[in-house]
Amino acid sequence: MTTLTPEVRQAPGHVDWALFGQRYWARQPARLRARPPVDLDQIHALTVQACAPFRAGTRFWVMPDVRFLVGDGWLRAPGTRLPDTTDRTLDDYLDRLDADVPGQGYLLTVRQPLLLDFALWAAVRAAISGLWRAVGWPNLPVVAEVLIGDRFTQHAGAAEAPTHAVLTWVLRGRMDVRLWDERSGPPPAAIADPDRNLDGVRTMSAGTGELLYWPGDQRHVDTYRERCVALRLRIPVDQRLPFTALRDLLADLLHGRQGNDETVPYFPFGPGSRVDEQGGLLPHLTALGDELRTVVDSEQLRRMLRVRWAALRSAAGLEPIPVPREGVPMTPRTRVRRSSEIVRMPDGPGHEVWAVNGNVFTLPRAASDRVFAALRDGEETSVAEVCRAIGVGGDSGDGEIDKGVLALLGKLYRLRGIDVVEVPA
Repeated sequence: MTTLTPEVRQAPGHVDWALFGQRYWARQPARLRARPPVDLDQIHALTVQACAPFRAGTRFWVMPDVRFLVGDGWLRAPGTRLPDTTDRTLDDYLDRLDADVPGQGYLLTVRQPLLLDFALWAAVRAAISGLWRAVGWPNLPVVAEVLIGDRFTQHAGAAEAPTHAVLTWVLRGRMDVRLWDERSGPPPAAIADPDRNLDGVRTMSAGTGELLYWPGDQRHVDTYRERCVALRLRIPVDQRLPFTALRDLLADLLHGRQGNDETVPYFPFGPGSRVDEQGGLLPHLTALGDELRTVVDSEQLRRMLRVRWAALRSAAGLEPIPVPREGVPMTPRTRVRRSSEIVRMPDGPGHEVWAVNGNVFTLPRAASDRVFAALRDGEETSVAEVCRAIGVGGDSGDGEIDKGVLALLGKLYRLRGIDVVEVPA
């Protein structure tokens, strides 16, 4: 058994992602000192919000997804064992949980909770954007998870072939991770036993304020100790995953071209039928192949891929994204400031795709250039000044302003691309 020790020692809170990319990314596991992008109080509030619907019973195919494991299994209806608003702090909840399941280990997992809180979503995005600039931006969604556990060993990561690289910030307590290189074949069954020393198994242990990383070729077993709280990002790296996503996209496009017909196709086949005769199976399959060839070579597919990439790029891979906020009234004198990155991509000869915080829309290219120049990053401007920059007029009073500009600025505000700095009385 090999125990890994930190090799990159940096000031707490700062990760040199360029150095990390050179030394570790897709190469070897690592442990670093790194301040988490969120704190315990924020995690507790987020967890309570995510768990609220699950206290009444298990929900399927929804996000966030909440699971509670205790002892030897997953409780499908954990009910009051989930945190509630009556638990003022995380320790209040864990004290109650220890009294409810005395002597048993437990693990609470909340998958994709960040969509519930834009501030936390943006903080995590900011924390990992430096990594993407060093190693490349993800072209598939990144999975975010909150993990809260004690005296519990989770071995699900050793049961299946790995497809994701992993970043885990430990906010409190301790996490031990046993790793097995997938290239060495399936791991031994004893990898799930944290007390067994095995050849080929590498161990990392991280405490509060540390970040664990392992590449996408590692199976893993996690052990949670000392009321461990962690934030984990699972980053898709398996080369087969983009093909799966493209297959699903092509299936949706074919379905749409066929009128979204929900019936199941049945082809004639049996005594007296031939697959090559008219009305048999072969014409149906040939027609489907022709449809697929048309879709693959279509501008519609290329545009959908551009839009998907712009959305993922502006979200730094963190999908699903938070819902837009409520709008506010604006006048010519309302002062605004650009507050988020705007990702721009060509969309045909006369338009551009704009992506803001994972949301996508299009603008005429000429107007796009002028609006982007008017909304100088971090600098204040007024609605009237934006109108004048676009060439549609505007004044410093409360007169009429162009409805198209007002609608655009309203959309950018709801998508958190701009903030209102001052609303005149």
